[in-house]
Amino acid sequence: MLKAISEVMGAQLVDFEHRQNLGEIINWVINSETRQISTFLVKPCGWLVRPLAVATLDVVEYGPKMVVIKNKSALVAPATILHLPKLIKNRHRVMGSPVVTQSGKRLGIVEDILFETLDATIQKIYVHPGFLKMMHRPDIIIGIDKVIAIETKRIVVQDNNLAWQHIKDAIPEPAIN
Repeated sequence: MLKAISEVMGAQLVDFEHRQNLGEIINWVINSETRQISTFLVKPCGWLVRPLAVATLDVVEYGPKMVVIKNKSALVAPATILHLPKLIKNRHRVMGSPVVTQSGKRLGIVEDILFETLDATIQKIYVHPGFLKMMHRPDIIIGIDKVIAIETKRIVVQDNNLAWQHIKDAIPEPAIN
């Protein structure tokens, strides 16, 4: 099932085994090589607590305004997840990152991403043209297969205009009876 990352941000992390609220999803970490969301960062319930992490492999279900994990033991210190400190340090922030073509043409900024909940693989990137270009260019959707690189401060996509789809073209016309 596909899910927008914007629907996960701010969601409650729930322990399925004990039906307990463990905290709130405050961020996510992407592995740019595999193009997957590797981990969610969580603000645990309570006072003066440090953020914890849960690997997307430990998620059993994505519900409305909640992410369910099997039990509390999946919630760990970020340093204990293999490669996570390196990924956090690299800060591959996708949301708000500029999207450019191979030739350097700026298409806009990432407004949201769609990922497959089964394996946390990014499927599509939603790009907003930015405030100044909003009147001239509609939002676009870019499939992950058209993305050449997810870099620290930008996303690079194919030059071909057919590599992305305008949102207005993605919505089917209503049937007239």
